[in-house]
Amino acid sequence: MKFVNVSDELLEFLEPYSDWFYKQDLSVLNALAKEREKEGSWPFYNNRGLTESLDYATSPEYLNYIIKKDGEHIGWPEKTYGYDLKLNENNLPQEFKDKYKTVSNELCTFLGARNQAVHNYYPKYGYMGWHNNWNAHGYNILLSYTKNGNGFFKYRTPDADKEKQEIIHMQDPGGWSCKVGYYGRGREPDKVYYHSAGTLEPRITIAFIIPHLELWQNMVDDISGEIS
Repeated sequence: MKFVNVSDELLEFLEPYSDWFYKQDLSVLNALAKEREKEGSWPFYNNRGLTESLDYATSPEYLNYIIKKDGEHIGWPEKTYGYDLKLNENNLPQEFKDKYKTVSNELCTFLGARNQAVHNYYPKYGYMGWHNNWNAHGYNILLSYTKNGNGFFKYRTPDADKEKQEIIHMQDPGGWSCKVGYYGRGREPDKVYYHSAGTLEPRITIAFIIPHLELWQNMVDDISGEIS
């Protein structure tokens, strides 16, 4: 996983969206995120405070727990505190539904993408616990926004040699940023990609998973304004 530049052309589209988003009443989304919070079954995890939950879900201890489940973990995160606007549920305020539809259509058109994997909002202390996306493998693009850079993404280097594996912490720079990489399948042991995310302030993440290398490279070029 690595950062790539976000072009001025794309920022001209993304920044008005984040400006609009942060002017809304986010307490509604915070409540929806809390309703959908998944705590999972990790021992000693439940009944923790929000900061403790964030720390546990993105900790090396929890990563080891997920790895040792040995096949029981199917790929999706088992512990989350956030809300995916893509769900478009009835209790999502109409202004968010309308803006999501407009932004999604325009962004997919700009990038030449068919759809988004997620369009996630994280409240303060929101998180997505360690997981590996075995059931949604492919080349990925993550566009993220935090106003002050208090969000982060972590991944374990997918090296077949366990002695060389390490956890990499990627801190948000503040504003919009983009990360790209590859989520491997279970049959690709040197590319299995455990990752997690969290934030100390409200955060937006828009994700794409692309099955074809050439299409992914074209999308990365469109985002960065450079030849990848």
